[in-house]
Amino acid sequence: MIQIDSGGKKVTFTYAKSDFLMNYFSQRLQEDASSSMKELDQRMGYKQGENNHHLLNEDEKYTSRIFRIQSRLKKTSEQLNHIRIYINRYPFQKYYISKGISQLEYIQYHIEALYHKVHTIREIMLLLVNEVYCLKLTETKCRWDTISKKLPSTEPSVACIYRYFKTFENLIDLRHLNSHRGYYEDDKHDEIDLYYGLFFQKEEANGFKMDDELKKMFPPALTKYKLREFKKEKVQLVDTVIKENEKLLHKFLSALLPVYEEQLNKILGHEKQSDLRQLFNQGKSN
Repeated sequence: MIQIDSGGKKVTFTYAKSDFLMNYFSQRLQEDASSSMKELDQRMGYKQGENNHHLLNEDEKYTSRIFRIQSRLKKTSEQLNHIRIYINRYPFQKYYISKGISQLEYIQYHIEALYHKVHTIREIMLLLVNEVYCLKLTETKCRWDTISKKLPSTEPSVACIYRYFKTFENLIDLRHLNSHRGYYEDDKHDEIDLYYGLFFQKEEANGFKMDDELKKMFPPALTKYKLREFKKEKVQLVDTVIKENEKLLHKFLSALLPVYEEQLNKILGHEKQSDLRQLFNQGKSN
């Protein structure tokens, strides 16, 4: 929750899921986007149910482009929470096993998704910087090497992207290996699969008959315990990623506010009025 107290007047903003959106940049963006949409249907040439983007003013188009990218950032970040839910539950066990998907493979699939989502979030951060700063790079050229040539490393938002990369560097490297080499390494995963009999249990579900001596080597209770501990470890990993992602994105988005307002003023040729900015300035002076 964000609350501004200005001369006894309080304005409160609350987001249900994405805490990183509780920053002044995102609130200003929401205010500007909502303002333009409220009066759009009153403009000459408006057509219900059709794309009316061409009716927006240049400053409104600028806001709209940024808002769409931030929405992608929000959606992708929320998917980290979905991954936690998926890993924490292994439904339809008999069905999955019959299709050759053990709980280990089920968890692996979603951990690989985690690697990809973290990498995607960083890519969207680059897209957002490109749009807010009006760098005019195409999406295919919107990469770290091109952004860092156009903006100094001391620029707050650029520093935030670098910090994001350093925080999740290991996961991003694993994503690259997984995407380009089909590589996935997890020693505990392999240990449970081979040394605690999950591989044989999966094969047995598919018709392979384990003899009694082999079953004694892999007590089902021990295998379940190892799986439970493995799952707990992966859920903790996702929890850590979610926490750090929220913190880093909040700082990143907050750093974009002065640049966004500066670019708006350049487009308009004067300062754009904002109730949020007035309250924010008054709150700082009190």
